Amino acid sequence: MRQTAILLLAATLAVPATAQEWEAPPVVPDPVAVTIGLDGPDMDACGGVGRTMSEDFGTDATLAVVAAPAEHAATLDELPERSLVWLCEGRGEWQGIVYPSGDFQELGDCRVSSPIAEERAYDGPCKAGWVKAVNIVLTAG
Repeated sequence: MRQTAILLLAATLAVPATAQEWEAPPVVPDPVAVTIGLDGPDMDACGGVGRTMSEDFGTDATLAVVAAPAEHAATLDELPERSLVWLCEGRGEWQGIVYPSGDFQELGDCRVSSPIAEERAYDGPCKAGWVKAVNIVLTAG
């Protein structure tokens, strides 16, 4: 009886060590829309233009565009290095961007270079998402 109790106690104490070794999968945050018009009704809807660059500058690297300003956010797209993007909203180390997509769309097609009456989520013809701000070089704004 005593030996059974000791074995049962040893088995119970061993479970937490195994549970501590198990790592939960990362939490994927909900998508967060990029807000435009944050500089007020007298300024352009997005305040600047930037060029993408990766930490591996000089390679044919791409920059992931994600759905939320957070680690483990779902990847929406990948931009080639040196792509031009609109800089619309910053959140900590993240930059909300609007960018053209496809062969026949240009930066000017995104409809954020003029003032808007109130701030709102971007819903124009271009794509929008989040990148690490360290991967953007300001070119105008």
